[in-house]
Amino acid sequence: MADSKIKYYPVDNGDMSLILLQDGTSILVDCNIRQSSIGSTDSKIYDVKKDLLSCIKKRDTNPYVDVFILTHGDCDHCRGFKSNFYQGDPTKYSADDRKENRILIDEMWFSPMIAEEHTNDDEDAYQQEAERRIELHRSKDADKDKPGNRIKIIGYDGNKEYKDIDHLRTTPGKVVDVFNSKKQTTFSVFIHAPFKEHLASAEKDKNSTSIVFQARFKNASYDTKYACLAIFGGDSDHYSWEIILEKTKRHKNDEKEQALDWDIFLAPHHCSWSFFNDRPQSENPDPKETSLEVLDYKRTGGKIIASCKKILDEKPNPPHYEAKEEYVKKLDKASDLLNTAVYPKESEPKPIEFIITSGGPTLSPTKKVGSAIGSAGGAGAASSVVKQG
Repeated sequence: MADSKIKYYPVDNGDMSLILLQDGTSILVDCNIRQSSIGSTDSKIYDVKKDLLSCIKKRDTNPYVDVFILTHGDCDHCRGFKSNFYQGDPTKYSADDRKENRILIDEMWFSPMIAEEHTNDDEDAYQQEAERRIELHRSKDADKDKPGNRIKIIGYDGNKEYKDIDHLRTTPGKVVDVFNSKKQTTFSVFIHAPFKEHLASAEKDKNSTSIVFQARFKNASYDTKYACLAIFGGDSDHYSWEIILEKTKRHKNDEKEQALDWDIFLAPHHCSWSFFNDRPQSENPDPKETSLEVLDYKRTGGKIIASCKKILDEKPNPPHYEAKEEYVKKLDKASDLLNTAVYPKESEPKPIEFIITSGGPTLSPTKKVGSAIGSAGGAGAASSVVKQG
């Protein structure tokens, strides 16, 4: 059985991450597939779709991901969804869909917050596909639980209500260990956000209502310790993290579930200062104590991923150079902050991939697009190991 893996793709200021489990289950977190990257011959623009297709499984020659998690609907988190992922009745997947390598999604994770506001075509397409699947459940269609029709609702309702299908809902503070109708014994997710508070907030926006979760990996079902804990936070801001910290500690999930601990922390909003305080940074130069406390949950050798452009001390931003400086203060060494735009080198960025080993997440050496990364088997010698705390 292959080791689990996490890949963080170089997609400029945006997010696209792939979790691959020991049994081959694939979980895609956001997508940012720029049209210019498809078939790219420019070494500075990585062909993320080609790599994704090389990692995921096929069913009847049709590529699919087991789960797609959209943290929120900003275009840099769902760009390319409409044209690269199949929408509609999975039994009607056509020869044209196959020719275009449209990727089927067995199970969608859908936050009702996405239904609050539409700002781009890809977000609209995600919303419409979610509503199609929800209607199958409402009408008790015989195909509602088949691959390509499955859906999980994350969080609470806003203007649009989904109370009649509460059996599909998972709320903050809960642990999920069933993915695409399969129970996992070595992987689970702790849901942190979004919260009810966001629904009533006058400051509500897509960033503050991002799905936030902790991915938890074990190497064997009988293990008592996690081999890797990885935090995904979309574009969540310091207001969200203040609530996450308070709620997690109040319910003692920081102890019972280790829900704040991390080996890998994906810097929210592309290394933006908004994780630390309000923007502009020049008017709010002091990081919030709550945000700094979140970073203190780092386990030994923890690493931070900045999924963004090259971090420079200049505008426009994000990424914010000041945010990078604050992150580095919490790390063992400056090189533990990995920037997707310059990894392994600025002239030819490639995905940052971690293999989950018994000693912790191991930074994999880079490979060419279309290689065996993410399929069966190992991925070569390690260059860096994040040890368990």
